[in-house]
Amino acid sequence: MASTPHDSSGTGFSFNGTDFTATNITLNLTDAAGSADQIDISHLGLTTGASLLFQNRPLKGATGGETGKEVTIDYIGSVQIAGGTSGAYAITGGLALSGTATCISSSVTLSLNEVIRGNATFRLA
Repeated sequence: MASTPHDSSGTGFSFNGTDFTATNITLNLTDAAGSADQIDISHLGLTTGASLLFQNRPLKGATGGETGKEVTIDYIGSVQIAGGTSGAYAITGGLALSGTATCISSSVTLSLNEVIRGNATFRLA
């Protein structure tokens, strides 16, 4: 049987010195700098074939220091990471990435006939 080249077996995640039993890791990359360019001010009065209307944003975004990188992990365990907690993280195995991250959201789910599962999203520095 041939092995798949996209297998993520052996991939691990650690944050602040704690190793998590990850069941899913999603890396999201967005354009943090480009998010503050313009806003769409098109309206229902435009006719078919008309160009969309844009204007510069009236307020400046807080893009300084943001990378546009976030990682979300699903894991087995009852540890809930407090929002705003910062520390060192490392993803090893199928994806090699490390640095400093801040937890921006987390949850723990308890279900009948199921292990306790957690979920956390981190903003990467």
